[in-house]
Amino acid sequence: MEKITAEIKKVNKVLDDHMEIPNYQRPYRWTEDNVRLLLEDITHSWKEGKSSYRIGSVIINNKDAKLNIVDGQQRITTILLVLHSLGSDVGSVLRNSLQYKHQDSINSIIRNNSFIESWLKENIGNDARSFEKYILEYCEFVEIKVSDLSEAFQMFDSQNGRGKELEAYNLLKAYHIRAMESNTFEEKIACDKTWEGAARYQYNKNSNQVSDLLRQLVNEQLYRTRLWSRKETALEFNKKQIKEFKGITVNKNNPIDFPYQNRELLQFVMQNYFKSLGVAVNGVKSRFKQSSPENINPFALLNQNIVNGKDFFDYTETYVEIYKRLFHSEYDEMKEFKNFIQRNCKYSGSHRDGDQYLFELYKSLIMLMFDKFGEEGVEKYHKTLYLLVYRLRLEKEQVRYASVAEYPLQNKVFNTIENAQTYSDLSRLEKMANKKVVCKKDVDFIIRYFMEQKVVLTSGDEKKVDSTKYSFA
Repeated sequence: MEKITAEIKKVNKVLDDHMEIPNYQRPYRWTEDNVRLLLEDITHSWKEGKSSYRIGSVIINNKDAKLNIVDGQQRITTILLVLHSLGSDVGSVLRNSLQYKHQDSINSIIRNNSFIESWLKENIGNDARSFEKYILEYCEFVEIKVSDLSEAFQMFDSQNGRGKELEAYNLLKAYHIRAMESNTFEEKIACDKTWEGAARYQYNKNSNQVSDLLRQLVNEQLYRTRLWSRKETALEFNKKQIKEFKGITVNKNNPIDFPYQNRELLQFVMQNYFKSLGVAVNGVKSRFKQSSPENINPFALLNQNIVNGKDFFDYTETYVEIYKRLFHSEYDEMKEFKNFIQRNCKYSGSHRDGDQYLFELYKSLIMLMFDKFGEEGVEKYHKTLYLLVYRLRLEKEQVRYASVAEYPLQNKVFNTIENAQTYSDLSRLEKMANKKVVCKKDVDFIIRYFMEQKVVLTSGDEKKVDSTKYSFA
């Protein structure tokens, strides 16, 4: 059994350790709000005269005489910045030895350092020495040292530290980089860069609008599609469900355990074989009609078995790129479909929670259809899928998250698309889409669109949906 030690240590004792930031760590990304919250909590405890304040936990991997920070980098870095702004010499050796290689870390340090100096000047004033003493001698960490890295990551997954917690999907980055033991340092950095780029995606290159596209994709279009395709209820993605994106690790130190895993091994071998050819492979069908972006793997499938490591990063990169080209207007592909979304999914009132639930469901169906039949499939069936999804807006007085999570199980729409081999296998979708709708909600635009598509509508409540207004048959 690997040795694990846990000790409550004052800040000054923790900062005496010569810790390092390993390459697999995410960048330092605490925002001003995170820093403000920590400072306010410490200040409140200090002014109340409390004998201690627990900042949080630090998990350290102490194998091979190195002290690698597995969890706690955000808090330790922030405390070092605060002490530096207070003019303290404590922690200066550690502060100078920690290496922040990611540009995001450097930017955050510069921004937060400026904020901390302003905040301390306004809120601490001439009491800097007293505040410094309280941080060093009364504030404390729970320092956990683990010699086995896998055990350290398991503990890290279960921690809920104060401040900005890792999103569930971001736990996957450390897990899959750890599985890349056979890959070069440069390959690991490239995977990290691509992952973080998707997590801070700039929609409009001429503006500063940044969004976490990776969170959107993993939480919605990947995770929920995979469950719906298996006819399972797809609720919110969280840390308990990250096993959905953990598969087998293929290298010399991780042999195949069971025969059923041979298919994942075959997938891994074949994909790497095609990549090694360095040329186009005859017969490979591109999903887009006019383009074949290099970072879209033509062999990737939304519901494929997961192979840990670089293969997983290639999988997510493929679907990030597909998502952008399907739904972002700055890309040239499928403009007619994008115009359809703008007209039919951005109607008056579409900002409501229920409408957003339906829009995410619709996008997930579109991505699965694109996955199976490419651009042509979306052109043929995007209106049918719209009728299947947005009938819920009319049939229910209020569209709830739970009802949307269950809906694909009732009509098996995802399962139908996933198992289809030709367009004829999708004929039942059109039959379901054109079933009579009993309207209990008056959403003018959607009702009129359904009427244009010759769908039969009736009123389920004349007080709420006036059938004469729309000339229902």
